[in-house]
Amino acid sequence: RNYPRGYKELRGSFFRTHGPQDTMHWFSDHGVELKTEEDGRVFPVTDNSASVVDCLLNEARRLGVSLQAGKSVSGASVDANGKFVVKVEKRTIDFVDYISANYVLVATGSSQQGYSFAAQHGHSIIPPVPSLFTFKIADKRLADLSGVSFTRVTAKLMLDGIQKSAPELTQTGPMLVTHWGLSGPVVLRLSAWGARELYQDKYQAKLVVDFIPDIHIEDVKRILFQHKDQHAKNKVNNAFPKEFGLVKRFWGFLLEQESLDGDMHWATVPKSHLNAMALRLKQWMFEVVGKGQFKDEFVTAGGVPLSE
Repeated sequence: RNYPRGYKELRGSFFRTHGPQDTMHWFSDHGVELKTEEDGRVFPVTDNSASVVDCLLNEARRLGVSLQAGKSVSGASVDANGKFVVKVEKRTIDFVDYISANYVLVATGSSQQGYSFAAQHGHSIIPPVPSLFTFKIADKRLADLSGVSFTRVTAKLMLDGIQKSAPELTQTGPMLVTHWGLSGPVVLRLSAWGARELYQDKYQAKLVVDFIPDIHIEDVKRILFQHKDQHAKNKVNNAFPKEFGLVKRFWGFLLEQESLDGDMHWATVPKSHLNAMALRLKQWMFEVVGKGQFKDEFVTAGGVPLSE
């Protein structure tokens, strides 16, 4: 249900034979203690990827698996007996070898070589596009907030290609401000669900963020009005509602957006500005103008259809 584009196929026999719990038990049984984050992601308690790598390498050695480094697979054909013939080359010297195999696992990531192997053996290929990436935001002033994080926001991705409301394009969770835009689990999940449409729209979209999703907008207004009455003599940049759970840097950014001087007193803030601030906190619209500029996407959407 939560896997972008693949939920139907993933309900098949694969998960009955070796599902997520089986994988976790396997690592636990082989000495890698695991922990589960609040959003469901699983990591070794060491927070070190070497724990996983070492475990796999040790088990491969124990089982007598031959790991051949420094070589490239340049072809895979099928012989008259229906077995695979894998062509292996070593680039540094004039070396070519042919390995007979009952099964071939193509684990080349998004490499075009892997897609060409799959296509040669009858698979269709859905053109791959980047998935799981950060959003580049048009507002340059956002860079001043780089490093500010929010433990819980609700963000909705609005795309030209999708007219109807798609529930998966609204996500709730942590979000991070970077020096080029927005990141964090919420943004990464939205990028996965909207990967193909974002690619088609050249990564132009609108992102509507609710920074305090657990407080209704009328209650936000009430809190602001009460705060104005209770802190009339205080400066607006020094005293702000703690109920919102916002950091001071973000509060200052909000004041700037509303053209309010941080040194003014709460008593002088017009009610119209308080209403506008409440609306912005609940429905702040950002213009997405691209994806993370450092080619930092983790995976692709596309490749061999899961149904195959």
